[in-house]
Amino acid sequence: MDIVDRNELERKLARVLSKGLRAEMKRLLDLLGDPPDLSRVPYEYWQNGWKNIQRDVEPVLVDTFVRQAESLMNSVGIGADWAHFNEIAADWGRTYTFDLVHGIEGTTHRALEKLLQKNVPGYFEEGLTSKELARRLEPQFGAVRSEMIAVTETTRAAVEGERAYVQELVKETGREMIPI
Repeated sequence: MDIVDRNELERKLARVLSKGLRAEMKRLLDLLGDPPDLSRVPYEYWQNGWKNIQRDVEPVLVDTFVRQAESLMNSVGIGADWAHFNEIAADWGRTYTFDLVHGIEGTTHRALEKLLQKNVPGYFEEGLTSKELARRLEPQFGAVRSEMIAVTETTRAAVEGERAYVQELVKETGREMIPI
């Protein structure tokens, strides 16, 4: 089934991600200092620092989840307990968004560690300025990454919304749905 308002949802998610990632890049560069030192970035930053991104991404993913489930419900013509379904959507959004943002943060952390290793060409060997370091970090925090994540995660939220609707329908009716 086509994703309802796919382009709108992808753009919205990409904007939210891009804004959040830009803010995290600025914060991270401030913590690293000049010259950058990864040891200046507190452990808590990597564990809790990306909560704002999670807070902003979650409602977009939940909206996608619910829109797609509602679209499937309308095409099937069999309703479900929508109040209960909204609880399912919220639970999914909270759990999944936490895992998603944690994964994005982990990938970014590993890329930063690699860039700042003293035995790998990077900041120290090349004498990069803070601006050049920021430019090197751009792929991890930039619009292209945000757009790629948005496409993938919009699709995932839509599919999960459909799947959850089907599961609820099976629970409520006791009947299996067979794709045509």
